[in-house]
Amino acid sequence: MEWFAHNSRAITAVSSLLTLFVWVFYAQILYRNFARTRRPRIIINRGHGNGLGARCLISNMSSEPIFLEHVIVSLHTSEGWLTKDLIDEEVSYLREAESDSQHVSSQGPMLSGSFSHIGTFRAIIQQICRNHDLDFAQGQTSNGAKLHHLDVRVVAIYGSEDHPIGAARRFRMEQKEGEDVCILVPVSIDTKRYASRLQRWRVRQWVRRLD
Repeated sequence: MEWFAHNSRAITAVSSLLTLFVWVFYAQILYRNFARTRRPRIIINRGHGNGLGARCLISNMSSEPIFLEHVIVSLHTSEGWLTKDLIDEEVSYLREAESDSQHVSSQGPMLSGSFSHIGTFRAIIQQICRNHDLDFAQGQTSNGAKLHHLDVRVVAIYGSEDHPIGAARRFRMEQKEGEDVCILVPVSIDTKRYASRLQRWRVRQWVRRLD
Protein backbone atom coordinates (compact mmCIF):
# COMPACT_ATOMS: atom_id res chain seq x y z
CA MET A 1 0.00 0.00 0.00
CA GLU A 2 2.93 2.28 0.74
CA TRP A 3 4.22 1.73 -2.83
CA PHE A 4 0.79 2.55 -4.26
CA ALA A 5 0.62 5.70 -2.18
CA HIS A 6 4.05 6.86 -3.42
CA ASN A 7 3.25 6.10 -7.08
CA SER A 8 -0.40 7.09 -7.17
CA ARG A 9 0.15 9.81 -9.78
CA ALA A 10 1.98 7.46 -12.15
CA ILE A 11 -0.64 4.73 -11.68
CA THR A 12 -3.44 7.23 -12.37
CA ALA A 13 -1.69 8.44 -15.52
CA VAL A 14 -1.15 4.89 -16.80
CA SER A 15 -4.77 3.96 -16.01
CA SER A 16 -6.05 7.04 -17.85
CA LEU A 17 -3.84 6.20 -20.84
CA LEU A 18 -5.07 2.59 -20.94
CA THR A 19 -8.67 3.78 -20.66
CA LEU A 20 -8.07 6.15 -23.57
CA PHE A 21 -6.65 3.31 -25.68
CA VAL A 22 -9.69 1.15 -24.88
CA TRP A 23 -12.09 3.94 -25.89
CA VAL A 24 -10.17 4.60 -29.12
CA PHE A 25 -10.25 0.86 -29.90
CA TYR A 26 -14.03 0.65 -29.40
CA ALA A 27 -14.55 3.91 -31.32
CA GLN A 28 -12.70 2.40 -34.28
CA ILE A 29 -14.86 -0.73 -34.15
CA LEU A 30 -18.04 1.37 -34.07
CA TYR A 31 -16.83 3.57 -36.92
CA ARG A 32 -15.87 0.57 -39.07
CA ASN A 33 -19.25 -1.02 -38.50
CA PHE A 34 -20.98 2.23 -39.40
CA ALA A 35 -18.82 2.76 -42.49
CA ARG A 36 -19.43 -0.83 -43.60
CA THR A 37 -23.21 -0.37 -43.44
CA ARG A 38 -22.94 2.92 -45.35
CA ARG A 39 -20.63 1.51 -48.02
CA PRO A 40 -22.28 1.06 -51.44
CA ARG A 41 -22.44 -2.52 -52.66
CA ILE A 42 -23.42 -3.50 -56.22
CA ILE A 43 -23.04 -7.09 -57.41
CA ILE A 44 -22.81 -8.15 -61.07
CA ASN A 45 -23.36 -11.83 -61.68
CA ARG A 46 -24.73 -14.39 -64.13
CA GLY A 47 -27.95 -16.27 -63.52
CA HIS A 48 -29.71 -19.33 -64.93
CA GLY A 49 -26.63 -21.14 -66.20
CA ASN A 50 -23.10 -20.35 -67.28
CA GLY A 51 -23.56 -20.19 -71.06
CA LEU A 52 -24.51 -17.30 -73.31
CA GLY A 53 -28.15 -17.93 -72.45
CA ALA A 54 -27.47 -16.91 -68.83
CA ARG A 55 -28.81 -13.58 -67.67
CA CYS A 56 -26.59 -10.72 -66.58
CA LEU A 57 -27.85 -9.84 -63.10
CA ILE A 58 -27.32 -6.55 -61.27
CA SER A 59 -28.08 -6.52 -57.53
CA ASN A 60 -28.13 -3.59 -55.11
CA MET A 61 -26.86 -4.89 -51.78
CA SER A 62 -26.31 -1.41 -50.35
CA SER A 63 -28.21 -0.18 -47.31
CA GLU A 64 -29.78 2.61 -49.41
CA PRO A 65 -31.30 2.76 -52.91
CA ILE A 66 -29.14 3.51 -55.94
CA PHE A 67 -30.00 5.29 -59.17
CA LEU A 68 -28.79 3.29 -62.15
CA GLU A 69 -27.30 5.68 -64.73
CA HIS A 70 -25.22 3.57 -67.12
CA VAL A 71 -24.54 -0.08 -67.87
CA ILE A 72 -21.40 -0.10 -70.01
CA VAL A 73 -20.50 -3.41 -71.63
CA SER A 74 -17.18 -3.94 -73.45
CA LEU A 75 -16.47 -6.97 -75.61
CA HIS A 76 -12.80 -7.84 -76.02
CA THR A 77 -12.12 -9.65 -79.31
CA SER A 78 -9.01 -10.67 -81.21
CA GLU A 79 -9.57 -7.54 -83.34
CA GLY A 80 -9.91 -5.10 -80.42
CA TRP A 81 -12.61 -3.66 -78.14
CA LEU A 82 -16.31 -3.15 -78.87
CA THR A 83 -18.11 -0.98 -76.28
CA LYS A 84 -21.73 0.04 -75.81
CA ASP A 85 -23.91 1.64 -73.14
CA LEU A 86 -26.96 -0.60 -72.76
CA ILE A 87 -29.08 1.79 -70.75
CA ASP A 88 -32.37 3.21 -72.06
CA GLU A 89 -32.15 3.14 -75.85
CA GLU A 90 -31.13 -0.52 -75.89
CA VAL A 91 -33.86 -1.74 -73.56
CA SER A 92 -36.35 -2.17 -76.42
CA TYR A 93 -33.97 -4.47 -78.25
CA LEU A 94 -33.27 -6.54 -75.16
CA ARG A 95 -36.99 -6.86 -74.54
CA GLU A 96 -37.40 -8.34 -78.00
CA ALA A 97 -34.80 -10.92 -77.11
CA GLU A 98 -36.37 -11.70 -73.75
CA SER A 99 -39.71 -13.35 -73.12
CA ASP A 100 -39.71 -12.10 -69.50
CA SER A 101 -39.46 -8.42 -70.29
CA GLN A 102 -40.76 -6.80 -67.12
CA HIS A 103 -37.45 -7.26 -65.31
CA VAL A 104 -35.25 -5.76 -68.02
CA SER A 105 -33.46 -2.90 -66.32
CA SER A 106 -33.29 0.67 -67.57
CA GLN A 107 -32.16 3.96 -66.11
CA GLY A 108 -33.83 4.48 -62.77
CA PRO A 109 -33.78 3.66 -59.05
CA MET A 110 -33.08 0.26 -57.52
CA LEU A 111 -34.18 -0.34 -53.95
CA SER A 112 -31.92 -1.86 -51.33
CA GLY A 113 -31.89 -5.64 -51.70
CA SER A 114 -33.45 -5.59 -55.17
CA PHE A 115 -32.02 -6.99 -58.40
CA SER A 116 -32.66 -6.77 -62.10
CA HIS A 117 -31.14 -8.07 -65.33
CA ILE A 118 -30.13 -6.49 -68.62
CA GLY A 119 -30.90 -9.49 -70.79
CA THR A 120 -28.98 -12.63 -71.65
CA PHE A 121 -25.30 -12.46 -72.43
CA ARG A 122 -26.08 -13.60 -75.97
CA ALA A 123 -28.51 -10.70 -76.47
CA ILE A 124 -25.94 -8.29 -75.03
CA ILE A 125 -23.19 -9.51 -77.38
CA GLN A 126 -25.56 -9.42 -80.36
CA GLN A 127 -26.50 -5.84 -79.55
CA ILE A 128 -22.85 -4.75 -79.23
CA CYS A 129 -22.02 -6.40 -82.57
CA ARG A 130 -25.10 -4.85 -84.16
CA ASN A 131 -23.98 -1.43 -83.03
CA HIS A 132 -20.67 -1.97 -84.85
CA ASP A 133 -22.30 -3.41 -88.01
CA LEU A 134 -21.28 -6.97 -87.20
CA ASP A 135 -23.10 -10.26 -86.70
CA PHE A 136 -22.41 -12.80 -83.98
CA ALA A 137 -22.56 -16.59 -84.37
CA GLN A 138 -20.77 -19.64 -82.98
CA GLY A 139 -18.46 -17.79 -80.63
CA GLN A 140 -17.11 -15.26 -83.11
CA THR A 141 -18.15 -12.15 -85.00
CA SER A 142 -18.86 -11.95 -88.71
CA ASN A 143 -15.41 -10.47 -89.39
CA GLY A 144 -13.81 -13.62 -87.93
CA ALA A 145 -12.77 -12.06 -84.62
CA LYS A 146 -12.71 -14.44 -81.67
CA LEU A 147 -14.21 -13.40 -78.34
CA HIS A 148 -11.95 -13.29 -75.29
CA HIS A 149 -13.87 -11.69 -72.45
CA LEU A 150 -16.77 -9.41 -71.60
CA ASP A 151 -16.57 -6.49 -69.16
CA VAL A 152 -19.75 -5.28 -67.45
CA ARG A 153 -19.52 -1.90 -65.69
CA VAL A 154 -22.28 -0.15 -63.77
CA VAL A 155 -22.42 3.59 -63.02
CA ALA A 156 -24.88 4.63 -60.30
CA ILE A 157 -25.67 7.36 -57.78
CA TYR A 158 -25.78 6.08 -54.20
CA GLY A 159 -28.29 7.59 -51.81
CA SER A 160 -27.92 11.34 -51.45
CA GLU A 161 -24.30 11.45 -52.64
CA ASP A 162 -23.42 13.76 -55.53
CA HIS A 163 -20.68 11.80 -57.25
CA PRO A 164 -21.26 8.49 -59.04
CA ILE A 165 -20.00 5.14 -57.84
CA GLY A 166 -19.10 2.19 -60.02
CA ALA A 167 -18.96 -1.58 -60.12
CA ALA A 168 -17.25 -3.83 -62.64
CA ARG A 169 -16.82 -7.52 -63.35
CA ARG A 170 -15.11 -9.42 -66.14
CA PHE A 171 -16.30 -12.71 -67.62
CA ARG A 172 -13.91 -14.85 -69.62
CA MET A 173 -15.45 -16.57 -72.62
CA GLU A 174 -14.29 -20.16 -73.10
CA GLN A 175 -15.15 -22.45 -76.00
CA LYS A 176 -15.65 -26.10 -75.08
CA GLU A 177 -13.44 -28.45 -77.07
CA GLY A 178 -15.26 -30.21 -79.88
CA GLU A 179 -18.47 -28.29 -79.16
CA ASP A 180 -20.02 -25.05 -80.35
CA VAL A 181 -20.79 -24.09 -76.76
CA CYS A 182 -19.35 -20.95 -75.15
CA ILE A 183 -19.30 -20.68 -71.37
CA LEU A 184 -18.78 -17.61 -69.19
CA VAL A 185 -16.25 -17.82 -66.36
CA PRO A 186 -15.97 -14.89 -63.91
CA VAL A 187 -12.34 -13.76 -63.74
CA SER A 188 -12.71 -12.52 -60.15
CA ILE A 189 -14.57 -14.05 -57.23
CA ASP A 190 -16.40 -10.82 -56.45
CA THR A 191 -17.51 -7.63 -58.18
CA LYS A 192 -14.95 -4.83 -58.01
CA ARG A 193 -16.24 -1.74 -56.25
CA TYR A 194 -15.34 1.82 -57.29
CA ALA A 195 -16.25 4.03 -54.33
CA SER A 196 -13.10 5.87 -53.20
CA ARG A 197 -12.28 9.37 -54.45
CA LEU A 198 -9.74 8.15 -57.04
CA GLN A 199 -12.01 5.33 -58.15
CA ARG A 200 -14.95 7.70 -58.59
CA TRP A 201 -12.74 9.84 -60.83
CA ARG A 202 -12.20 6.72 -62.96
CA VAL A 203 -15.96 6.14 -63.07
CA ARG A 204 -16.44 9.67 -64.41
CA GLN A 205 -13.87 8.87 -67.11
CA TRP A 206 -15.99 5.87 -68.16
CA VAL A 207 -18.93 8.19 -68.76
CA ARG A 208 -16.84 10.81 -70.58
CA ARG A 209 -15.52 8.17 -72.99
CA LEU A 210 -19.10 7.33 -73.97
CA ASP A 211 -19.48 10.86 -75.34
